[in-house]
Amino acid sequence: MRVRAFLPLSGIAFVVLTVIGLAVSGSSPSPDAPADEVVSFYRDNENRARTGIWFFAFAMPFLPLFASSLAGLQRPEGQDSRVVWRRLLLAGAAIMSAMLGVVITTQLALADSGTESQIAPEVMQALNVIASYVVYALLPATGTMMLGAAGSLLGRERVHGWLGWAALVLGICLFVPFIGVLALILSLVWIIVASVTLFRARAAEPTLAPAA
Repeated sequence: MRVRAFLPLSGIAFVVLTVIGLAVSGSSPSPDAPADEVVSFYRDNENRARTGIWFFAFAMPFLPLFASSLAGLQRPEGQDSRVVWRRLLLAGAAIMSAMLGVVITTQLALADSGTESQIAPEVMQALNVIASYVVYALLPATGTMMLGAAGSLLGRERVHGWLGWAALVLGICLFVPFIGVLALILSLVWIIVASVTLFRARAAEPTLAPAA
């Protein structure tokens, strides 16, 4: 089996590594936590924060790989290639990965600041606020990716079509207040399901024999 057939599984790798990173990092102080509480938290949990950073860093390249695999699906002959939707899908995935970069940067700064060479507590408090609200930047980024995925999948055969409709609903919900975070969690589940579905479809594709 060609390596290309395994690319859809990169979506599973992204979700697993991200979830592990969140679990290892644990909960952080609330955005309105006082500066001394933030300093104390990261002083006591420096190792956990640093370990979580590694999982986030390893997760970053897998989402663009998954999106590239999804965007590379061949559409039925005679139908529009919908390049715009594919580009939207790839752009959303790239922005999501960039948001992970923001998480890594803020967490690394907070972990470093928890040592004896700490920066001003007020700066740590500000960094903690940024880290707490990154999830709200992830919502429109994920919504962009899911809408791009919907446009790329709708109109295909039934197996990919239902994935497209699910992506469309989640993509819209990600822009709706109060339900965006739930839609973000369900989008991670969608990525896993889509990864398995695309992998099975790729594995079932006939392999062309080389020309004599």
